[in-house]
Amino acid sequence: MNKIDSLKKKEIYISYIFFSIFFIICWSQIEDFGVSLDDEIYYLNGVKTYNYVKNFFLSFFNNDIVLAEYRNQLKEWPIVFELLIIFICDMLDVNNIEKIYLISHQVNFTIFFISLLFFKTLIYKRFRNSYISTVSVIFFIISPRLLGESFYNSRDIFFMSLFIFFIYSSYNFLKNKNFFNTIKISIISALLINTKILGIIPIGIFCLLYIYNFLNTKEKLLKEKYIIILFAFTTLISIYLFWPYLWNNPFKNLYVAFRDILIVHENLVVINYYFGDYIQSNLTPWHYRIVWFLITTPLIIIFLFFFGIIYIGSQLTQIIKRTLNKKYNINNDKFCDLLLLLIFFISFFIVIEFNDSKFGGWRHLYYLYPIVVYFSMHALQYILNNKINYISKLLLILLISMTSIYNLYWSYKNHPHQYIYFNKLNTKYFMKNFDLDWWGVTHKNSIEYILKNDNNMKINISTIGFTSLRNSFLFLNEKNKSRVIITNINKADYIIDNKMKRLRNYEEINKKKFMIYYILKVNDHPVAEVYKRIN
Repeated sequence: MNKIDSLKKKEIYISYIFFSIFFIICWSQIEDFGVSLDDEIYYLNGVKTYNYVKNFFLSFFNNDIVLAEYRNQLKEWPIVFELLIIFICDMLDVNNIEKIYLISHQVNFTIFFISLLFFKTLIYKRFRNSYISTVSVIFFIISPRLLGESFYNSRDIFFMSLFIFFIYSSYNFLKNKNFFNTIKISIISALLINTKILGIIPIGIFCLLYIYNFLNTKEKLLKEKYIIILFAFTTLISIYLFWPYLWNNPFKNLYVAFRDILIVHENLVVINYYFGDYIQSNLTPWHYRIVWFLITTPLIIIFLFFFGIIYIGSQLTQIIKRTLNKKYNINNDKFCDLLLLLIFFISFFIVIEFNDSKFGGWRHLYYLYPIVVYFSMHALQYILNNKINYISKLLLILLISMTSIYNLYWSYKNHPHQYIYFNKLNTKYFMKNFDLDWWGVTHKNSIEYILKNDNNMKINISTIGFTSLRNSFLFLNEKNKSRVIITNINKADYIIDNKMKRLRNYEEINKKKFMIYYILKVNDHPVAEVYKRIN
């Protein structure tokens, strides 16, 4: 065995060890995280959809089953993740809601973890450098918000994971347009659309760019017509199969689903705490999501991302000019660069221009984070490979190392509240002037503190925040559930305030009747408070 083969073998072993340790550590911490505002709503829709699917097939053997009764209970929301969870729980015969939530977190993190392995492989194929591919994964791990939400955010992190699979399958498809790769990209495309309506953006851009680059003459179109037909047919069939709401009337229900999802989102008006002011989400400034991206992403990653965008953007501009000559095609690597560049900027443009109700930070655009890391790797490769003085390279490596160590320590110190991370641009200001817990994830910690320090068999608990206590209550074990009674402020022994105001009805706590009992702090800043009734 030569030295090169031996070195590669060692790199593989080190990579296996690194990922194994990362997975084991994270898996051991899954129970610590709370649940989000939407969990029960989507879970119940998953149950109704699963019952419909089961009875749909049973109806072939039993004429007494009235499918309309099950079909009428379905919501138009995408159902991929929830249907998977209900199926797993049914196979494992799990009926306890606490365990179902736990399985949901385990599955969400596992899919996120697998997507990181695919992303590492994609980066290695693109840059042909094992060290850069490892750093690309580290950039996910040292982003505390993404790491924390990878356990319970089954909306945005799950969608981001599917987007990584989409990029990976697109890259492989461009390399080899065979039957197997076409089927893969078709199924992933369908899952992306079935998970979030935003999935249309990357798929639409890929199709347009593919037509522009590879099918700009009649001969090319005829040559690849079978691939195009297979992709379109498999994608449409997969969308239909993976979304039971469409089974009864696919075209009408697909239109209704997209229409209603957009209407519901635009009509959902909440209160944002933004730059120290309470603002209705439909009146939030256009720069809302851009600002959230800039203040919650580690600074070294932002720096490398913008450096990479400028560096690659100048190259792609020249390449696009050359493609005006129909004899010139963009090679697969540059096609991937251009595809991701367009997805990033067009996605931001669409949500800024057409999305009136803005809330939840930039979580709806988390799927763009892999693109941020991708172009950061371009910058890293350029700096390491070019004739830049040794001290500059050493300084960059030192900055990446220091950021990684600091953010990992921050995640450890503030576990399980990584979702409150702000970068070092001005952490204290951000903590005081921006939303902290819009999903009510802190409720779990607050309730557990009350249960641990109050010996009463029955405890009345209320909240004045935007999010209810319902989901956190369901995540308790049966013993603790029997002790907790969720009630209104007038009957409450304890009131939990997670600092998120309701749109119309935000009740103030009567300080003459309640005293501060517990303050949950992150970075020495109050994130949630528990008030106890004064006897």
